Amino acid sequence: MSLLLGACTGTIRPTERHPQGFLPWTDDAAVYRFMPGDELDVKLVYNPEFSDRVIVAPDGTIELTLIGSARALDRSVPELANELQERYARELRRPELSVIPRQFGSELVYVGGEVQRPGVFKLVHRMGVLEGIIEAGGFLDTARTDQVVLIRRTSDNRPMLKVVNVRDIIEGRVRTDDNDIPLHRFDVVFVPKSSVAEVDVWIDQYITRILPFSRSFNYSVNRASVQGGFPF
Repeated sequence: MSLLLGACTGTIRPTERHPQGFLPWTDDAAVYRFMPGDELDVKLVYNPEFSDRVIVAPDGTIELTLIGSARALDRSVPELANELQERYARELRRPELSVIPRQFGSELVYVGGEVQRPGVFKLVHRMGVLEGIIEAGGFLDTARTDQVVLIRRTSDNRPMLKVVNVRDIIEGRVRTDDNDIPLHRFDVVFVPKSSVAEVDVWIDQYITRILPFSRSFNYSVNRASVQGGFPF
């Protein structure tokens, strides 16, 4: 009945059912995994002369003085440390080491739709959906501010979708920390133009055909997107 009434009044929201291929939202923090541009230290306790500070290359590898190339892409700190421990053990007697992240060059978020400057933005501090939109120059007059879509992928690379009522945050109807979701690396914030009744159609029209990656959510950042923004 509530869906029927919503259809009559034009207030059906995407939160009432999940579009095909999207999981229910969860706020559980994913384990951090290295991406190109991240900087890290590999420190050897008993052999400091072989310690390295390296940056993950575009192909996902790091170059280490003693053992050469190692793959860091999409590996957590413990996973990378365990592999390096095994490889250093072939060269050193007691290769006790630690992997320490230093800078996160891959901390990027995507903001598009009805905003002034859609594009890729660096996540340099704690930023919520509202702050992400402000970073993109704020809403256009045509924006649907009560149905801002946030898309995030899980640790197993499956997409989740949440609708955020930014209008309520701006107008002070809710506590900001209760409603404004902190953004994570590679989050997508999309501001639609109008109310959405058929979410699957909307996702196909505004997400699949416009955002610069596939529905499988294998994110990619290229020079054109960083310099020129997305063609929203």
